Amino acid sequence: MAKYFVINTEAAIFRNGKWLVGVRSKKESEAPGLLSFVGGTVDDSDTANIDTLEHALIREVDEEVGIKVKVVDFVNDTSFVSKKGNNVLNVVFLCSIDSGEPIISDTEEFEDLLWLTTEEILNYPNVPQWLCKSLKMADFLVNKPGKSE
Repeated sequence: MAKYFVINTEAAIFRNGKWLVGVRSKKESEAPGLLSFVGGTVDDSDTANIDTLEHALIREVDEEVGIKVKVVDFVNDTSFVSKKGNNVLNVVFLCSIDSGEPIISDTEEFEDLLWLTTEEILNYPNVPQWLCKSLKMADFLVNKPGKSE
């Protein structure tokens, strides 16, 4: 039997030495109360586009926090099985803000939005290891020679 994956995209948004992260709502089925990057799942509206993953990411970030982002680079991808039993492919992209200031548009998804340094996130009390791994890879991309914010 073939296994299908839900595809989730996340934006590692970096500005002025800090990352945009959200505290997930305690009402969320996956990772309630934990820190995460902003993002969401690919849906039918995204599949008609050449850059399906990037389109989904840009749409989700706009829906969740009201900002327009530009995809700068690929960070990493991981997979896991959700609490509902779905296979999930999670893809993280390094992004910059094109316009807007982030605000929570749905408290069912995020309880808070924070701008934190890499060190602050790594030492945060409710930070999952998968976020730490993606963060370290995104931080490397931001700080490698020849790269700018």
